[in-house]
Amino acid sequence: MLPRRRLLSLLASLPAWWVSKFVFGEQNQSDTGMPNIESATFGGLQYWADELVYHAYRIQRNVSTGHYRLLNPGEDRLAWGTFEQCRTKLEEVKREARLAPLPKRIVLTLHGIGRTRHSMADVASAVYGATKTPVYQLGYPSTREAIPDSARSLARVVRHLDGVEEIDIVAFSMGNLVTRHWLGDLLAANEANVAGPKLRRYVMIGPPNNGAVRANLWAGSQVGDLFRFVMGDAGQQLGPRFGEIKDRLVIPNCEFGIIAGGKGDGEGWHAGVPGDDDGTVAVEEAMLPGASDFAVVPLRHSAMLTAPQSLEMTCRFLQQGYFRSAGERSPLPR
Repeated sequence: MLPRRRLLSLLASLPAWWVSKFVFGEQNQSDTGMPNIESATFGGLQYWADELVYHAYRIQRNVSTGHYRLLNPGEDRLAWGTFEQCRTKLEEVKREARLAPLPKRIVLTLHGIGRTRHSMADVASAVYGATKTPVYQLGYPSTREAIPDSARSLARVVRHLDGVEEIDIVAFSMGNLVTRHWLGDLLAANEANVAGPKLRRYVMIGPPNNGAVRANLWAGSQVGDLFRFVMGDAGQQLGPRFGEIKDRLVIPNCEFGIIAGGKGDGEGWHAGVPGDDDGTVAVEEAMLPGASDFAVVPLRHSAMLTAPQSLEMTCRFLQQGYFRSAGERSPLPR
């Protein structure tokens, strides 16, 4: 028998319509009249967007079919159908289980392209261990939806954080473009100062703030068609179609710090990326005016999610507003 993780990975790679119809069997209850039976799920995380989180419960939207599901802490499906059907079931669970209100301050994490919320587990563990602030790992279908779509899902998550007064965010790679696009959407809609959680501090890890040459290289290579198929619109918006989202990516109106990876030799790990880089994102690409602190660590792109050095710096910034010390802070002027 295949290990569970590998089995779920294989199922997740199937076309969305096949998974939805024949594997999940998750259709809108109001359309089918089928009983809403609690059952296990089968992965497919690249097809689900978080749109409400309440402690370890979450309501997600399927990007292929548009229907919703409610998951419990064990990731069993408690309900499916419309958002309101899932919300009604969640309210029932909250009453029966006497779930506590959400805390006044929380931390949200966002993963990078091609990953899932589980890839932020070490970050979440380190942050909670250092700050004792509850951490919610958000998931979004990074290869199945464009960055603006994922930003709208993030907006819905934040809008449903009833009782939360302040949030911190830790985002990795493309998750930072999703976050900045969400902030740009708020600004464009004149909602930046409306009632809701206040964004307190924000740590960007390996962010392609100015687009990614690496994505351009992939898109223009012999495997360009495969890259476009696998990484979708979001992958294109990291590189050749960066102009589609560039003007919506605002500078956060809060304390934010940037951790970039590089060898420190001016050349980096990837010969095709100009200047120093982490093998995926150049140091110059990570820079963003207005950062309260900017640090370069001798780590490759993915290693920054697990290395003690970057994790400690992330926790320190959320606590103190700097990566190493107040005297060693390296802000980037606006």
